[in-house]
Amino acid sequence: MIDRQLRNTLMLTHGGLMAFVWLVAVPMAVGASMYARKKNKTWGIKVHMVTMATAAFLPFTISALMAFYVAGSSNIYKPHSSIGTVLTFGAWIQVILGITNHCIFRYRLKNDCLPSGRPWNNRVHIWFGKILMVLALINIPLGMKVKRLSTTIFILYAIWITLLAIMFIYLIWMKQEGINMLNIKAETFDDDDSCERKKN
Repeated sequence: MIDRQLRNTLMLTHGGLMAFVWLVAVPMAVGASMYARKKNKTWGIKVHMVTMATAAFLPFTISALMAFYVAGSSNIYKPHSSIGTVLTFGAWIQVILGITNHCIFRYRLKNDCLPSGRPWNNRVHIWFGKILMVLALINIPLGMKVKRLSTTIFILYAIWITLLAIMFIYLIWMKQEGINMLNIKAETFDDDDSCERKKN
């Protein structure tokens, strides 16, 4: 049985880390990637990967281990713990998808056969990430409810989510500047079989 004071400390640390990951680190990584793409900058992918690896995935893993340790001594945290478990496994899958996407991109770039549009594997990574983000935004207030936080915290949470929504809407509607230089090489290839067709 975990000491009550230790459990409380671990829960607060877990909540703080998860709030940072999903409310700051992940939006920053995704937003930087979107902004760079719109502005035709090449640093977007690198910033996205480094931020996700250091500011998101590492604290997420530490926080998840804390949660599993605490939840193992009690069953009072459902459905928060259930959604958190899904998020944990989902995050690992998302990392694998991200690494796979990067390897495929490097291969296509090296062989001069980039598709002109987003490949299907990239779309899977993006949409799976959106699903995880929605689950996280649902699970955070569930966790705050477990700790019986004040109404003020919930209001601040709602305000921050609103600001993030405004930011992403702005990034989505931001005008594309210039020409995507990577797609110039791919302008004659329209599908995922472009590498094979180029070889032939």
